[in-house]
Amino acid sequence: MASELAVSENLAQEDSLKAENARFAIVLLLVAEIMFFGALVGMYIVLRLSAENWMPPLFAETALGLPLVNTGVLVLSGLFMLLGSRAVREEGRLGLVCWLGLTLLCGAVFAAVQYFEFSRLLEEGLALNNIFGTVFYTMAGLHALHVAGGVLLLSYVICRAIGGKYRPGRRIGVDLALYYWLMVVLVWIFFFVILYIL
Repeated sequence: MASELAVSENLAQEDSLKAENARFAIVLLLVAEIMFFGALVGMYIVLRLSAENWMPPLFAETALGLPLVNTGVLVLSGLFMLLGSRAVREEGRLGLVCWLGLTLLCGAVFAAVQYFEFSRLLEEGLALNNIFGTVFYTMAGLHALHVAGGVLLLSYVICRAIGGKYRPGRRIGVDLALYYWLMVVLVWIFFFVILYIL
C-alpha cells in the first residue's frame, strides 16, 4: 500500500514538472512571437514615417466592412477559448470540446475571410509593388499563418479532449493553446488598428 502511494506521488510530481516545463516553453515561444511581431511593427513605423504617400485613397473605408466583422469573429474566438479553459477546470469535458470546437471554427472562418479579403484587395489594385501593400500583406499574411497554426494546435487539443485527456489537474495542453490563441487575438487587434485605421 505504501509503495503504491509513493509511486502515485512520484507520477504526480513528474506530471507537475512536465506541466511547469511546458508552461516555461510556451512563455519562451510567446516572448519570441512578441519580438517577431514587434519587429513587424518596427518595420511598419520606419516605412510609414519614410513614405510620402502611405495608404491608398479610400482604403481605410474598407475597414468598416468585412475586416471589422472578421476582427469580431476572432475576438469572439478568444472568448470561446476562455470558456473552454474554464470548462476544463470545472470538469466539463463536453463543454471543453464544444468551446474549443467553436474557437476552431471561428479561427478557420477568420483565416478563410482573410484569404478572400487578400484576393479582393489584389483585384482592386492593392498590389505588392508599393510600400503600403508590401507592409499590409506581410503583416496580415504572417498573422494569418499564425492563425492557421493555431487552428492546427486546436485540432490536436480537441482530439485529446475527446479522448478524455484533460481534467482539472491535467489541463496543460488546454492552457498552452489558450496562451497562444489569446496572443494571436491580441496581436490582430493591434494590427487591425494600425493597418486599417491609422
